[in-house]
Amino acid sequence: MMLELSTLESKRFNLIILRGSTPKLDAFGLLQAIVAQRADVAILRLPSTEQHILHQLQLLPFPTIVADTLVYYQCDLTTASIKPLRNQDLEVRMASLADTAALEQLIDLVFENYSTHYYSNPLFERQKILDGYKEWTLQYLQPTEGRLCFLFFRGGQLIAFATCSRNGQESEGILYGVHPSAQGGGVYGDLIRYTMQFMKNEGATLMKVSTQVQNYAVQKVWAREGFYLSSSYCTIHLNALLNQRSQSLVTGTQAS
Repeated sequence: MMLELSTLESKRFNLIILRGSTPKLDAFGLLQAIVAQRADVAILRLPSTEQHILHQLQLLPFPTIVADTLVYYQCDLTTASIKPLRNQDLEVRMASLADTAALEQLIDLVFENYSTHYYSNPLFERQKILDGYKEWTLQYLQPTEGRLCFLFFRGGQLIAFATCSRNGQESEGILYGVHPSAQGGGVYGDLIRYTMQFMKNEGATLMKVSTQVQNYAVQKVWAREGFYLSSSYCTIHLNALLNQRSQSLVTGTQAS
């Protein structure tokens, strides 16, 4: 059972948070890892094909939340017919650290009410969840090989962004966002088309994207652009609160 400390999330939420994935559920191994690292929350992903054995988590002495289902789509860029942008007035450039403030403002608007597995867990404050999107996106402004952030402008105003990664011939669309005032006009589809073409030009042969299963709108766009469903994963949260409880014993306060 591979569970590792998630340093950024632990700092953001002031909890000891472990993250990991596994092809098979091992309830006893999960228990050992949580206890050994005195975790507050363990976030585990496993293939949806294993969902029928989630009842084994009832054996553990911790509250368990089935937080979401993550779906992956992929596209063969060597055979894909990538259409031209629908909105020809869009201007695109690569982001830099100088765009930090503008990008943070856009994220506040785009992801204010977007629900992911974090929202399924009452231990996570909503504002800190939103801060996590900012932190995640801003990592793509750093001059790191394989990480890219594209900004889309209309009339000089920032209306959308797209973060992507590339590792050899495989690329991934990580996070896309469109300003509420620009939604519904095909801008999101243009983000997909632009990043597909960019990655193809860079030599990538495969592109994948992911989202929560209830996010139907983007999946319709992906299907239209040549992506197909390739895999899905359950996201499980276990609220052990072991570190919080040990701190309570030391300070004499009650863990929430």
